[in-house]
Amino acid sequence: MRLFLIIFYFFQIFIKCYDSFKKNLIIGAIKNYTWATIEPFFISFKKANFKKCDCVIFVLDINKDTLEKLKSLGIIIKEFPEKYKGMKINNVRYKLYEEYLSDKLYKYNMVLHADVRDTFFQKDLFQLYDNKNKFLGFSLEEGNLNQSVNAEWMKNQYGDKIYEQIKNEKIICSGVIWGTVDKFYEFVKNIWEQIELKSPYKYSIHDQTATNYLIYYKKMFNDCIITNDIYNGSVMTIGLAKDMNFYFDSSEDLLNFNDKIKASAIHQYDRVPKIISIIKKKFVIQKEVNFNITTVSDEIKIKGKNKRKIFVSKNSFIFLIISLLFILFVKKNLKFLVLYKINDKN
Repeated sequence: MRLFLIIFYFFQIFIKCYDSFKKNLIIGAIKNYTWATIEPFFISFKKANFKKCDCVIFVLDINKDTLEKLKSLGIIIKEFPEKYKGMKINNVRYKLYEEYLSDKLYKYNMVLHADVRDTFFQKDLFQLYDNKNKFLGFSLEEGNLNQSVNAEWMKNQYGDKIYEQIKNEKIICSGVIWGTVDKFYEFVKNIWEQIELKSPYKYSIHDQTATNYLIYYKKMFNDCIITNDIYNGSVMTIGLAKDMNFYFDSSEDLLNFNDKIKASAIHQYDRVPKIISIIKKKFVIQKEVNFNITTVSDEIKIKGKNKRKIFVSKNSFIFLIISLLFILFVKKNLKFLVLYKINDKN
């Protein structure tokens, strides 16, 4: 019994070290965008200094200059599969996410999806949720589903009866969604099922409408939902709040309304003139951007030459040491048990 408890204790340490070795993921999809349009997203991502985080972007019809800039920042670029090129990007991206994550669930801890065109970052969102198990996060807009555009989408997609039941709920924005990899994966699979069910050609359905339908009408994920809005939390969707007075710190970072805490991610910034001017000052690029990119055994192209950087994190080193100690301990005690059993029989 004592041996079992010791092995169990070592196993728990082993699991915790393994989890700490996982990365987080920011994922998105872009089509026909020039570098000037998506620049704030990627420059702010680097400046926010996300820890142990991959950024994967699916691209379609992106010019060579933009692709080169993305590569120089260490962004992982994935081409659209041919079979999806004719579909609406805001919908088909969920299928791309599902397929990408299907064999990588072991690799990532948390995932954040964002609209690349109108989102920027101020700090690492994932650090706020390091100790949170199994959750799915949404950003609420400043308005209810009876707001004209969202009301029209909901009626057209699901009918008046369903609309009437949920019209007074706050709008869940599909522009930024984050959570643990298991819940995020489950969510994108369910959204894609809605898209396939409601629209054979993937054009007329709106992913945001499907999201609100699943959460409010079908009541999915109710046991694990986290919501942020402009008043509380760290993700702010500000399009419908464009006429309100915003709060900034001395560095011109945007703060939420109630706690005056620096937000991690800002969505729909392009609808607020004051914030657009700040974005231009902070994230519009110089001609040369020099970021320190550290990867694990990845090829990085620097000034025309391929150089290899190898980085061994503190967590991975601890993980290795504990694994070796665990193996030695089990080996020694198994040998003892075998000898004990033989002597016991004699």
